[in-house]
Amino acid sequence: MSNSIEIHEIESHDLKGAILIDGFPSVGLVGTIVANFLIKELKLKQIGIIDSRYFPAISVIKDGVPHNPMRLYAGEQVCNDGTCNQVVVCVSEFTPPAEITKELVKTLMDWAEKKGCTKVISAEGFNSGPKEEGKENIIYGITSTEGSRIWIEEAKVEPFTYGTVGGITGAILNDGRIRGMNVLGLLAEVSEDAPDARAAANVIKAIDELLLAIELDTEPLLKEAESLEKEVQVVREQAPPEVSSSVPRYIG
Repeated sequence: MSNSIEIHEIESHDLKGAILIDGFPSVGLVGTIVANFLIKELKLKQIGIIDSRYFPAISVIKDGVPHNPMRLYAGEQVCNDGTCNQVVVCVSEFTPPAEITKELVKTLMDWAEKKGCTKVISAEGFNSGPKEEGKENIIYGITSTEGSRIWIEEAKVEPFTYGTVGGITGAILNDGRIRGMNVLGLLAEVSEDAPDARAAANVIKAIDELLLAIELDTEPLLKEAESLEKEVQVVREQAPPEVSSSVPRYIG
């Protein structure tokens, strides 16, 4: 499986000091919704694709243009009141096979480190069971290093102290700890496995607290919440049978 995952840069971009935010499908598709929202809201430009012979043979069509199902986007550095932020987003329109998760994470983290990214944020949803009416979904945070623990307080999320974190976020936290690279995992409570724009909006609010130079408005996302179920059905019907189980139920 050596070198089975490759990153192809469409254009070179200065990413020194940038924050990498990944968005992979999970419960409630929180990560995918967050990533697509950031790409739209910040008007990020595609700078690369991630490809592998182990990925499904699908093309994601947006505005009549075919896209690789796993892509990298970036924007220019934004400065405000002496603080500067630059965002890189990795978005995936499918769930990578479990057996290549560690290799995928290593490839992505190698690339981020090489490009000079200094922080990584990874968002996941987790099923918390039925939620009490009127109760807000809680966002938990866990970091890979002692030095980055302050982010949990700054993001105004609850510390995650005991339990397990699987998938991409768990692997990135472990990889970040080995490298000594600052990683923040954001875990969003989701009451059922359906697109949850409200949980994603709460994650975005946490990210907004960390990006002092960039202002994120979640209202557009919340306005789309009611239409997500219809989009879910369309994607389910259009996905080829052999890959429908790995294609997310939301495409932004």
